[in-house]
Amino acid sequence: MAAKQILIIDDYPQLVDFLTERLSAEGYAVRTAATGADGMAAVASFTGVVLLDVRLPDGSGLDLFQKIKSVNADLPVIFITAHATVDMAVEATRQGAFDFIAKGSDLLKRLNVAVKNAFDRLAMTEQLRRLTTQLSEKVQFDQFITVSPRTQQILNTLEAVVNSGVSVLVEGESGTGKELIARAIHVNGARRGGPFVAVNCAGIPETLLESEMFGYEKGAFTGATARRAGKFESAHNGTLFLDEVGELPKSLQAKLLRVLQDHTFERVGGNETVSADVRIVSATNRDLMAEVKAGRFREDLFYRLSVFPVRLPPLRERPEDVPVLAQHFLRRFGTEEGKTLTGFAAPALAVLASHPFPGNVRELENMVRHAVILARGPEITEDDVAATLGSHRVHVAGTGPGSAKPIAAAAGTPLPDRLSAAFPTFESIATIRELQLAYLQRALRASGGNVSKAARALGLGRATMYRWMKGEVDGNGGGDGVADG
Repeated sequence: MAAKQILIIDDYPQLVDFLTERLSAEGYAVRTAATGADGMAAVASFTGVVLLDVRLPDGSGLDLFQKIKSVNADLPVIFITAHATVDMAVEATRQGAFDFIAKGSDLLKRLNVAVKNAFDRLAMTEQLRRLTTQLSEKVQFDQFITVSPRTQQILNTLEAVVNSGVSVLVEGESGTGKELIARAIHVNGARRGGPFVAVNCAGIPETLLESEMFGYEKGAFTGATARRAGKFESAHNGTLFLDEVGELPKSLQAKLLRVLQDHTFERVGGNETVSADVRIVSATNRDLMAEVKAGRFREDLFYRLSVFPVRLPPLRERPEDVPVLAQHFLRRFGTEEGKTLTGFAAPALAVLASHPFPGNVRELENMVRHAVILARGPEITEDDVAATLGSHRVHVAGTGPGSAKPIAAAAGTPLPDRLSAAFPTFESIATIRELQLAYLQRALRASGGNVSKAARALGLGRATMYRWMKGEVDGNGGGDGVADG
């Protein structure tokens, strides 16, 4: 493997020789330049970390920094200077410098840490670029962002059905992107020129569902002052998206089945038979087969809706999508908030990646928006992410929609009792991996993002803590005591 490269732009020979010797001993390949002009010439073919003096013989280091960023915006630049001031450090950081270190007795110690973190950032940037390239090459459903091979396979499968008229049932937890998939099926298919009509079956009162779905005639009920087309009629020659279809009452399930069988219906209060050429895409966060077995959903309707079933995996099952999605949301919300943000610090992304995301992509989106608002520097820090996590209440999923309940347990309550409250049924029991990740995040939130304090509370060393934060969690607890703390 080629050595990581460092470019030192400084005109002080003794310091350059000292840093070259020490950094070379650490395994880095060091290049040097004594002037801004020579430094710019070197940057043109350079990939690595730049150490830059604030004062150079032919100009200001801050001015040179802007030129470097115009050539390669991803190069981490660490300022080193004997003329440090707070204002200068703030200005350099504001312009996007990776770090600002004053020359002194602890220069080498601070520089070693900064250089390591800078290379971590560089590796993360390259990974994001590679994943984004894969994304642009593979994903045909433009709005669904994923680099997960498993999810890519689902999208590729869906591409085969977009021009078909068969009913598609999209299953998955809330926040996984079911409506995005439904819209993608519509806009990529033969019906793209027709309307896309979405119905939230759980958001319309049962007494109004029939009139909303099939329309009504004038005088059909109090307030019906004119004929109104329903969702089926409105979706003629297009796609009707039935979101949360598992919430449909049994009385309406029978009428929906008839429409799917012969494509005809009557408006409420009318006798005229209305025809509608509609492609049905449904979505649910319930296990519809379990609902069928429980007698709450018609079996014949289930098979009509699920001619082509797909299941979207939750975000915790495709963790490789977290950095790509986070960066996507960062760009969008940074623009909305008028902030120029370069990305996530490596520890911040590690904390984010270790979160189980019970709310899936929607939760990640909200968390990144929150972190962008909190951010005070050019990148999202570990503290920004910790504060964002701390603002979200912890919930435990129950056995049905709306059954999530906040965990509230006093410190003196025995642990078995707290676990019983958190996991009241066999179906709600989490895996050891999920528990480890959730417990890590709880400790980080409780400690205000202080990794050392959280590690002590968990009885772990810092090395183990960071492995957990990076997602390197095993089923045996991954502990190594506090010897490495």
